[in-house]
Amino acid sequence: MWKFILKIVVGVVLIFIGANVGLSLQPEFIGGGVILLLSTFIIDGGGFLIINWRRFKFLLRTKILSLKGEYIRFSISYQYRIKVNDKYLIVKNSNPNWDWYQHVGGKYKRIEETNKILKDFEATDDLKMRTNGLKKDDLAVFVPAKNAVKFLNWFNTSKDREVSHWREFYEELLGGKEDQILSKENFPYINYKFVKSVVTPLKKAPIASGWDCWEVLQYDVLDLIPTQEQQIELEELLSKGDTDYVKWASQALIDRLGYNDDEKEIKYTIGAHTKWVLNLKWSEN
Repeated sequence: MWKFILKIVVGVVLIFIGANVGLSLQPEFIGGGVILLLSTFIIDGGGFLIINWRRFKFLLRTKILSLKGEYIRFSISYQYRIKVNDKYLIVKNSNPNWDWYQHVGGKYKRIEETNKILKDFEATDDLKMRTNGLKKDDLAVFVPAKNAVKFLNWFNTSKDREVSHWREFYEELLGGKEDQILSKENFPYINYKFVKSVVTPLKKAPIASGWDCWEVLQYDVLDLIPTQEQQIELEELLSKGDTDYVKWASQALIDRLGYNDDEKEIKYTIGAHTKWVLNLKWSEN
C-alpha cells in the first residue's frame, strides 16, 4: 500500500513541478507524472482491486448498501485434515441436531479479553448454539453489519482470543468422549501446519440450517504432521474400520457428501464444510 501511495505522490509532484518550470521542460515533467499516475492506478490499483474485490464488495454491502442496520452471523473454527493412506479421518458432529460427519476440529473459544472486544463490536450471542458443556464460550456470534469488517480485522490479528488448536483435537480424539479414540501415550502433543483459511462469501444461511440470516463462515485448515508412533497408531485405527463416531472417508465420498457411487446410496451424511476444507475452497453444493 505504501508503494502505491508513494507513486501517486511522486506523480503529483512531477506534474506540479512541470507546471512551474520553463516551457521546454514542461512536457517531460507533466508527461512523466501523468504516465506514472495512470500506470499506478491501472496496474497497481487494478491488481489490488482484483485481489481484494470480495473484501470491497463485503465492505460496500455492510457499510453502505443492503445490509446496513442488520446483523451478520459469524462462525469461525479450525479443522484438521488427517489422512492415512487414501482415507481421511472424520468424526460425528457433537450437536444432536446435526447428524453429519466432519473433520476433527471446532470453533475457537472466547477468553476474558474476547468478551470485552465483542462488547465493543455490539456483538450478541448465537442463541441457536449450545453454550454449555464443551460448547461453552464458542466463538459463534451475531455482529452488526456496520462492525463486520472491524470484527474480521480483529479476529485475523489473533489478539485477545484463543490461538491454540490443541483443545479440539484433545476433546474429540483423546478426551471428552466416552471412548478414547487415540492414546495419550502416543499423542501427548501434535505437530501440524496451517494450510489456508477457507472463508465463505457473505451469504444467506440455508433454510435447513435453522437460521434466517446473513452469515460468514471461516474454517482455518490444518494438516496433521504425525510422528512415527502416531502414524502407526492412526494406521491401526484405520484397520479397525468405521464406528458410529469415527469414519474413514475417501476424497470421492467427501466430495459427494457421503453418497457412494458404487452402492448408489448415502453411506452417511457428511457436512458440506468438510468438502470445502478438503478442497480448500467454498462451493455452493
